[in-house]
Amino acid sequence: MPTSRRGRGVAAGRAGNWAVAVTALGLALTGCGGSANVAPKPPAAPPSSDPVAWAGTFCGGLGEVISGVSAIAKAQPTPQGQKDGLLEFSDIAQRAFANTAQKLQQLGPPRITDGKQVQDTAVGFFNNASQTVGAQRTKLAELDANDPDFVNKASHLAGPDLGAASTQMHELTSNKELAPGFRTAPQCQQLSATAGHR
Repeated sequence: MPTSRRGRGVAAGRAGNWAVAVTALGLALTGCGGSANVAPKPPAAPPSSDPVAWAGTFCGGLGEVISGVSAIAKAQPTPQGQKDGLLEFSDIAQRAFANTAQKLQQLGPPRITDGKQVQDTAVGFFNNASQTVGAQRTKLAELDANDPDFVNKASHLAGPDLGAASTQMHELTSNKELAPGFRTAPQCQQLSATAGHR
């Protein structure tokens, strides 16, 4: 198989791992639980952020990561081009995760029961994801695209393990008090539409 085709396969594979993981989180929003008829309990903590704004910030961060996959699709079909595309995607994803964690911290916990716990879970997810992407980017940057074994080495760089995070995110998106926010925030509607078409 020509090197350029093998290179594209590696990039598509690694991007696919990221895209599938993040898109799965996005799809969790599409089927988020909770009934619109369930009246939320009064907040247990002092008022902080509007649940719809909070959910919108959360979804907006995931949406930025998913849209970053286009950097790989536009990459040149050479080992160096694929490496550049993967590095660009890593930069976009890392920045989106870190910025979302910061935005959520600035907003404060959503005005729901156990909002602080929900906040800590979400901020922890975005911070951990940013660090994971950063570590993978460093390993990728160290690879030499001119190395005849580049494709093999790049293919062995593991994608993020978002299994535990997916479980946590499902708990957030199925929270009955947050569900209306996830359904109505424009960023969440856009994320659900994007994730549903991938």
